Amino acid sequence: MIYPIFTYGENILREKAKDVDLHDEGLSSLIADMFETMDNARGAGLAAPQIGVSKRIFIVEEEIRPGELFKGVFINPKISFSSSHTNSLTEGCLSFPGISASVVRPYSIHLEWYDENKKFHSENFGDIEARIIQHEYDHLEGMFFIDRIDAIDRLKLFMSLENIRNKKVKPFYAIV
Repeated sequence: MIYPIFTYGENILREKAKDVDLHDEGLSSLIADMFETMDNARGAGLAAPQIGVSKRIFIVEEEIRPGELFKGVFINPKISFSSSHTNSLTEGCLSFPGISASVVRPYSIHLEWYDENKKFHSENFGDIEARIIQHEYDHLEGMFFIDRIDAIDRLKLFMSLENIRNKKVKPFYAIV
């Protein structure tokens, strides 16, 4: 099932998501629906709050280098380390159609999570993988990539943000 994407201005996006019950019988269908929704919207990642579900789960699927696919399901993730070394790259977001901005983030992180098979993982990520994870993780914390840009850049986006908040944008995918 393809869900509409919740956009800037919707309260659920600012709430800290709740832990996922690993025994939830609806978890598999939620994951499948999230992948279908993300594919439809042509995103690189999707967090459950972006489809109106306050659960600590996000998915990713992105070709990060030619022929190398970064794909995964991250349930109840926890970033336990962020490097002091940072980099800046342009990010966009399905919840902010038409907006992108340069965001400084730690270059590498350590993440602990459960996958779709309820298997526990603990792994280091760097570069683009770390960036995608941090972006989606922020959604679970009620944060946005625009919260991480400087005030002047955010001010430049004011009218675009207001248009999104007031539903005056028309992306090719369904929005709330």
